Amino acid sequence: MNARLGLILATAALLSGTGCATGGGAPSPGPAATPTLPGAGGQILAEGIRPRDNSQTRTADNFLDQAMSAVEDAEKEGLYRQALAAAREGIAADPENPKSYFQAAVASVNLREFLGADSLFTRAETLHPRYILETGPWRERGWVNAYNEAITPMNEGDLETAVGFFEAANSLYSERPDALLQLGSLYSRLGRMDESAEAFRSSMGMLEETREVAMMDTASAATWEEQYGVSRLGLGQALQYAEQYEEAAALFGEMVADEPDNASLIGSLASVLTEMGQADSVDVLYENLLNRPGLTEFDYSNAGVGLYRIGEFTRAAQAFRAAADLNPLNRDARLNLVQTHFAAADQAEDGSEDWEAVIPAARELLSLDPLNGDVWIFLTRAYSELERDEEANAVFGEYQAIGYEIESLQLDVRTDGGAGVVGALKNNTAEQGGTLLLRFHFGGPDGEVMGTTDIRIQLPAPEESVDFVGDFSSSDVVTGYKYEVVG
Repeated sequence: MNARLGLILATAALLSGTGCATGGGAPSPGPAATPTLPGAGGQILAEGIRPRDNSQTRTADNFLDQAMSAVEDAEKEGLYRQALAAAREGIAADPENPKSYFQAAVASVNLREFLGADSLFTRAETLHPRYILETGPWRERGWVNAYNEAITPMNEGDLETAVGFFEAANSLYSERPDALLQLGSLYSRLGRMDESAEAFRSSMGMLEETREVAMMDTASAATWEEQYGVSRLGLGQALQYAEQYEEAAALFGEMVADEPDNASLIGSLASVLTEMGQADSVDVLYENLLNRPGLTEFDYSNAGVGLYRIGEFTRAAQAFRAAADLNPLNRDARLNLVQTHFAAADQAEDGSEDWEAVIPAARELLSLDPLNGDVWIFLTRAYSELERDEEANAVFGEYQAIGYEIESLQLDVRTDGGAGVVGALKNNTAEQGGTLLLRFHFGGPDGEVMGTTDIRIQLPAPEESVDFVGDFSSSDVVTGYKYEVVG
């Protein structure tokens, strides 16, 4: 009876919330910048082609003015669409007139056609560089609108759509790091680790350029410190998961030097060094870490994974037990605990003590994850190895009588609260076409249930599997869960 052993690594939440962005008030679409205004660093911006009026630009200006004065959303949208149409007619009639591109871009921002707005602004700025002095406020307004458009799909779990809006926001305006921070987190959740690393690296670079100014004000300094910390931690995690271990180790090493008492960072550094095969250094780090007070279930869980990977099963089991004790709903820590006892017993010459430990750990896990086929096998194997054959046969018979099991169960924690759950139901011997109702209970770090989600699944043919997904909305962060069969 071979069981699949794959420990679950607890991932730290990177962003504390997904509130709407502010700023970027409505600038005037008025006349182009005057020829004498200085650009960045006191340099005079080139004039390029001077904007000029014609019948199309005057029509577009008229519709833009009316749209900005309109009260009803439907009226506003209609007027902006007429402004965009007039501006496009102007582009067709005079392709070298920067004003028509500028007008089309302003209309596109208000119509939330963000990528089109970006290309139109860019064309206007290329033809008439002094437009940069006017496009900046409009680009920022577009950034705010695109950022806020991403919030709903992100909260609903539609990560790809959210990514598209955040990418559009960052393309429109590249002087605020917030969209990059969200992109780094979402790319990571989508498994796009190289892109995640690049987003966090870009946000770090942007923040480093603004550090001196940010430090002049207490409020802005606090925001800067938080965003820089998120960027650096996110980059380290992305590099780790992208298997760029040397760079990740160097970055986590710098962070530990800055915060020598940060248990989470020590655990992250140890995890990376584990992947690099530096067992001695890892052992010292974990010895330091596990003797610290105030560790979280996250700290214990990831320490357990690192110790497991270097073969320190006894201490790994102690770490997983500590995580499980901190949160009665920490299903993943309990799964890792069972697998650690199983691995220790399987490799020991006399594994009776570890086989004994598998039994209560497996029973405890089945109270949270009752359809986990692997755990039923672990439990059967433990009784068998201890020559408790009657109990082994009883457990295996109980498992077979269920007729189905859940595979690949995963919790998708959302940084702003709530969670998703995904898995697959495998039909072993049950009749095809029947339905199964699973009720998932979700809770936070205190182990208290904060809410439930029901998932109804139709049984496939025997020996076949069907995927399922569930969603739980909450303003609180989810760290644990369990489920039960209710029908």
